[in-house]
Formats: sequence, structure tokens, C-alpha cells
Amino acid sequence: MPPAPRDYTDLFLAPVALQVDQRLEKFAGLDRDALHKRVVLETNHEAWNAGGRAQDVVDSVTYLLDMHGWRAGWDPRGLRLSHDNHSLVLGVPPNLAAYVAELPDE
Repeated sequence: MPPAPRDYTDLFLAPVALQVDQRLEKFAGLDRDALHKRVVLETNHEAWNAGGRAQDVVDSVTYLLDMHGWRAGWDPRGLRLSHDNHSLVLGVPPNLAAYVAELPDE
């Protein structure tokens, strides 16, 4: 049986996950150039390696979203939402994974 929510932050996981998933769906419809433009404009940053680009993608996907205490980060399987010892990974569209992977890991 999964653990019961302990506080309000835990209760906000569903709405936060739904909002992030909705943003991921919008990003899935972008071609490479439109995706790059959106990420750079929303983060005001252009990364030079895969780690930096992954963080830029996370920042862009969560741009102006109220995360209610949940943190977002890149995970090899997608976008990880975490709070305390709870976490959930949402899969990312192939175009986002390819966009991050096109830069070296340095």
C-alpha cells in the first residue's frame, strides 16, 4: 500500500504532475528549432553540454508553474518530480530526449 499523504505538498503532487505532463505534451509538438528557441527564451540561457541543456529543458517545462514545494530535475528516464523521499518520473517526448542528447556530456 502506498504511503498516505503527510502534508499539503504531498497532496499537490497530482495537480503538479498533471500541469508538467501537459507542458511536456505541448513541447512534444515542437520541431527542433522551435523547441530550442522556446527553451532559450524561457531560461535566458544557452547550454553548451547535455547536463546544462537538460537543466534548461526542466526549467523551461516548469517555467511559471507553481510547483507547490515539488522540485523538478532531469532523470535518464525523463523528468523527475521529487519532495522529501517521494519521487515520480514522467516520461519525456522523444524530441526532448534527442534535444538534450545532441550535446556532449562534458
